[in-house]
Amino acid sequence: MKTNFTLIIIFILNWNIEAQIDIQKRFQSDSRKYYLWNVEHDKYELKETEYENSVIDIREIGSKTNGYIVISMIDNGQSRLHHGSIYNYSKDSDDEGSWSIKSKFMRAKLTYNPKENTITYLYDADSKRYRKLMIFNVAPDELPNASLKSNDLKD
Repeated sequence: MKTNFTLIIIFILNWNIEAQIDIQKRFQSDSRKYYLWNVEHDKYELKETEYENSVIDIREIGSKTNGYIVISMIDNGQSRLHHGSIYNYSKDSDDEGSWSIKSKFMRAKLTYNPKENTITYLYDADSKRYRKLMIFNVAPDELPNASLKSNDLKD
């Protein structure tokens, strides 16, 4: 009886350890399009196409609704960093995964489209919509021990 109880406890502890594995994926981008919301025309307008390097890290800790996202980019010779904690994840009918993120000063949304290899980053929200967005052309970067693949993003 004690042997069975011990085996059950070991199984439960081992299962709990497996559930806490972190998943991280890094995307590299060499170009992005920057859009601003135009109130007069009621649409997003392309302001600039930038051919500068960006790195997007998505780290999920235990589940798709927990973790953080970091976007680091070079913009006209200056480094810029956008980051936030993941608080929601959703998937639409086109298999695009979307993470809602927030930090102390902002709320944003990041959407990965595996068919077009793009990441859309919407940020600077007011009460109605996001006022700014960037569309990154991305390629996944191979990280050691990274197990997040485009199929994982579809869940």
